[in-house]
Amino acid sequence: MEKYIGFDIDDKKTVACVVQKGKKDRYDTMRTDVAVMKRWLARQRKPRAKLHLTFEVSGQAGWLYDQLRDSVDTLTVSNPSKMTWIYRTAKKSDRIDSRKQAILLQIGEIPKVHMPPQEIRQWRLQIQHRRTLTDARTQSKNRIRKILKSHGYRRPRCKGSWWKKANRQWMQDVVEGVAEPWADTLADLLEQLDVYEIQIERATKRLNDRLKGNAAVRLLMSIPGVGPRTAEAVLAYTDEVERFRRGKEYCSYFGMTPKLDESGSRRRMGHISKQGPSVVRWLIVESAWRAVQKSPALQAFYQRVLWRQEKRKKIAIVATARKLLSVMRAMLISGDVFQEELVLRQDHRTSSRKKCREFYS
Repeated sequence: MEKYIGFDIDDKKTVACVVQKGKKDRYDTMRTDVAVMKRWLARQRKPRAKLHLTFEVSGQAGWLYDQLRDSVDTLTVSNPSKMTWIYRTAKKSDRIDSRKQAILLQIGEIPKVHMPPQEIRQWRLQIQHRRTLTDARTQSKNRIRKILKSHGYRRPRCKGSWWKKANRQWMQDVVEGVAEPWADTLADLLEQLDVYEIQIERATKRLNDRLKGNAAVRLLMSIPGVGPRTAEAVLAYTDEVERFRRGKEYCSYFGMTPKLDESGSRRRMGHISKQGPSVVRWLIVESAWRAVQKSPALQAFYQRVLWRQEKRKKIAIVATARKLLSVMRAMLISGDVFQEELVLRQDHRTSSRKKCREFYS
């Protein structure tokens, strides 16, 4: 006997729908508590039923997955944003949402979310935390420069970066030498900047410790321009590269493929979808800028997309970043280090096929 169960979970209550072949759908409401959920699932097993459970992805989905997966035969985390085209209804309620999930699970059309192990989820959390800290540090620096410039300090005292030691000391001297309210704000921002830098250094050390002995990171870092932060983010969010059957699917997962707008004879490729982890897109584009300076193969690809038009710079660098992701996937599957000649050869074959299609079309 197969039972398909959909959970609609919020902070206070969980609505469950049980769908069985040849039987009327059953609903139940319980408190959102793991112990309560486990007891409820244990009652559903009688008499010797196989349980198939699904619930929508959320901030607590990973923790719930770890707690409940031993209480059911199969557990699927679903993506609600991809359900609308499969199951449409003008009404929305907790019961409808739970039944929708149970029905889609029963017919094998539930849009699944890959749920990595807890260790990988913690790794991703550390990467996101460092990204948040670096963004906050950048905001503090921008505010400091804005305050200084708005009060006549257009340039720092010493040549070079605003943030080298000599100029940081100059900012402290400005704070001590000015008895005005804006100087207090500047002092707070400088103190805040020091805190962020300490936290970033600590977060970076933790991430570096995690990378020790990781062969896959060293493999990806063989690509010119790719550093440890980019390599670790790609690996953490890839998790199992074998789950991506094609390079296009892999790039789409990171939101690096263009959206298609097609109607009749009109076919237009739009901006990239920007779905998936934004931290990887940010890092891979930064690496692409460095890669086109250090790698002849990627530089050739960039120049071909650029097509001698400066206004296409952003298009060309995003295309190069997508190319970089495809190369990374191939390297992770094969275990081979980066080879310039292979990238040049593959790029030449792709370009030749494209010219041939244009000639015969």
